[in-house]
Amino acid sequence: MKRIFSLILLIIISNKAIASVKGETLICDKDTRGYNFISKNEVKILGINLNELNTFSINHSYEITENAIFIKQPLTALDKEETSKPIGWIFRRNLDYVSLDYINGDWSRKFLWSCEITTSEQLNIRIKNKLNELIKVNGKKL
Repeated sequence: MKRIFSLILLIIISNKAIASVKGETLICDKDTRGYNFISKNEVKILGINLNELNTFSINHSYEITENAIFIKQPLTALDKEETSKPIGWIFRRNLDYVSLDYINGDWSRKFLWSCEITTSEQLNIRIKNKLNELIKVNGKKL
């Protein structure tokens, strides 16, 4: 009986650990990209387009597992594809992010950066501040 109770307790505790990241916000890559988990399966990605020096926002689906949060294709692309493959993932233990690039028909190129937990307000402020900093630096180069 103790074993069964311990097993049930372990399942409940484990399930709560991976249950949801809804409402959480992460900022990554030296304040150039953020993840706002707006529902149990949708994440709003905010970032800076370094080529055009402006911000963007794209909604993606995600899947949460015990060790990682898998970021999937943009929601608009899901309508066209039957299966959604991850385009990156965030390790839950250390909040490191790995992104995959689709180059020459292969998902082979990877980038890695660290993330930290923040608020939605701070995410917006930090991304705007980073964009303004980049615009100033580029303005001096011209």
